[in-house]
Amino acid sequence: MEEKLLKEQQRTNELLEKLINQNRNPNELLTANQVHKEFRIGINMVQKMFRDPELPVQRYTIPFKVTRKAIEDYVNVRHDYLCE
Repeated sequence: MEEKLLKEQQRTNELLEKLINQNRNPNELLTANQVHKEFRIGINMVQKMFRDPELPVQRYTIPFKVTRKAIEDYVNVRHDYLCE
């Protein structure tokens, strides 16, 4: 019984997370600090990602910014050289 409730709660949490993420604007600009907090990635790794030419970062703004869609697409692709 308890296991069934836990599975149902987990399913509800996943649905809520999807709903929250659906309402986020893919063109929203995020700073490195926002990416660090929202995606729970270490700040040093985020700074390394922002220096990667494959990530389309807006370098004419201070602080540098990247669109939510660009960072999500970047995170979903494997980048072995970031682990070096």
